[in-house]
Amino acid sequence: MPDPLVSVILPVYNREASIERAVRSVLAQTYRPLELIVVDDGSTDGTRRLLDAFGPAITVVTQQHAGPYAARNLGMRHARGELIAFADSDDAWLPRRLAAQVPLMQRPEVGLVFGDTVHVTAAHDGAARTGLTSFRVAPPRRGRVAGQFAWCNFVPTCTVLVRRGCLEEIGGFPESSAISSDYLTWFRIAVRHELDYADEPLVEYTVHAEGISYDLGRAIAARITLFSGELERTHDPDDPLIRRLLFNLAMSLALAALRGRARSVDHPMRIAWRTAWTMARAQAAFWAAAFAVNQLRVRTRRLFS
Repeated sequence: MPDPLVSVILPVYNREASIERAVRSVLAQTYRPLELIVVDDGSTDGTRRLLDAFGPAITVVTQQHAGPYAARNLGMRHARGELIAFADSDDAWLPRRLAAQVPLMQRPEVGLVFGDTVHVTAAHDGAARTGLTSFRVAPPRRGRVAGQFAWCNFVPTCTVLVRRGCLEEIGGFPESSAISSDYLTWFRIAVRHELDYADEPLVEYTVHAEGISYDLGRAIAARITLFSGELERTHDPDDPLIRRLLFNLAMSLALAALRGRARSVDHPMRIAWRTAWTMARAQAAFWAAAFAVNQLRVRTRRLFS
């Protein structure tokens, strides 16, 4: 059978310093066929000029500044492929990114495939590595793994390859939050389909001051809001998986506040304790102990791996 067309969606907002590197890395893929759709999210710098220089090799779509999730949804509406891949404007794909992933989609049970990333310190070729990878920070899971999302988001968005139909059945990305909506999106897909991953680095992921790791409290608070809405949407206030996920997020927010990494959130401890108690109820002590054990395991693994 012919190889499926992969539609690559790359949202960008004011990234003239790194967008050329990101586009070049997609066009350098060893896999074909692919199309690259770049969504200019209302850039006001020289980003559009640099994109136009690529000519017909890419498709450029524009929108007024509305954030990366609205941009990804817009890109999906222009995509022709049955498989969708996501790229970020400050990262760079390694040449085998798609070649390593597309074969994993041969099983129809698999709705989404992801992979590892190498963390680098700047968005340019030859940037120093931090020594971390995404899989070292959050070990990957394959199969029916929705329950594992209660502990962390182990799917790096810049490595996702997903069936178009899986995204369409959940309505694409939520646009109510400017950050963390990918966590909810991958969770929704995992509830319905199997996940798989390529056990190798596929992307150079840039860690910088504009990333969510530098505003941890804000990211966790956004996740609490998103998954609280998901709990309401399910019309099942006792959904055990989402309640456990929200409890762990609440504990993570409390931990971030204690470490001084939630200064951008108003009253983070109040949000954390209220959410934790509401979700856990009589199981609070047991869930808190399990959270503490998991934190110890995660930090030990990072230290010695």
